[in-house]
Amino acid sequence: MQILITIAVLAVVIGVVFLVGSRQRGGTTSTRGVRPRPSGVRPRPSAAAARRKPVKKSSSFQQAPAWLRRLPILLLIGAVVALGVALAQFRVSRTAKPPTVALVLDVSLSMNATDVQPSRLAAAQQAAETLVAQLPESFRVGLVTFADKATVLVAPTVDHEKVGTALDHPQQGRGTVIGDGLSATLDMIQTQWTAQGTSAAVAVLLSDGRDTGSQIQPLDAVARAASIGVPVYTVVLGKTTGPGAADEELLSRIASATGAQTSTAGSAQALTTIYQDLGTQLSTQLQISSSAQLFVIVAVLLAMAAAVIVIVLSQRRPY
Repeated sequence: MQILITIAVLAVVIGVVFLVGSRQRGGTTSTRGVRPRPSGVRPRPSAAAARRKPVKKSSSFQQAPAWLRRLPILLLIGAVVALGVALAQFRVSRTAKPPTVALVLDVSLSMNATDVQPSRLAAAQQAAETLVAQLPESFRVGLVTFADKATVLVAPTVDHEKVGTALDHPQQGRGTVIGDGLSATLDMIQTQWTAQGTSAAVAVLLSDGRDTGSQIQPLDAVARAASIGVPVYTVVLGKTTGPGAADEELLSRIASATGAQTSTAGSAQALTTIYQDLGTQLSTQLQISSSAQLFVIVAVLLAMAAAVIVIVLSQRRPY
């Protein structure tokens, strides 16, 4: 609707500019004090009258400096360009596919440890829900869990409540197949691309342990993620040194190889803050934005400026 209104405004303004700008005030001849001549009598032209040439008066618009007369045309050209950009932005925003954020969560039995209160798993669930709450409603969110095997719990969907429900009751197991979890996530994303078209996608992977023998080696899955342009943000939860510590080096390599970042959380509050910041960051980076409205406003202002200049010049008195 805004685009149509702007087109109508531009059409009217262009008409005004060319009508007023091209109008000329022709010369006039006064007849006051001149006696009517008898019919059939031809006046004898005087020598002065013979030498006098008719002077055609120009409009006040045409008496303005050349650069000032050209300015309205330049402004109108700018308005048309701005409107063209607005139309392009409008088409992009209407046709672009919403982005996907895939949550990849370690649900191995070690996630029941209580060094992170109330437990690592409970803290991860709460943090994941915080991240989802930060995302725009148009974003698709998917959920993959992994322990002794990887499971796609929720395919990418705009129903964010469905993701929250699935987070409440994950099926735990012994083992930490990080490579398989990431591979299943990429399968999920590419399946969606096949069905609905390619769109931006990122993964957020959290783990508190080390890979325990994935069928797909973690670095092979990382290479695949990098090749299809899916950044994998990683979060290390719990201990980073000693027995049972998370593989901080692997998670860092996963993130860096895919152009993402890694974070470490030693408490529930730190984890929630990390996920909250990630939610804000991803919302900004992946948001499908359209600046069509801005360019519409620019087009209207330029057109109005052109009309004002023409009207002012046409009304001013010549000296």
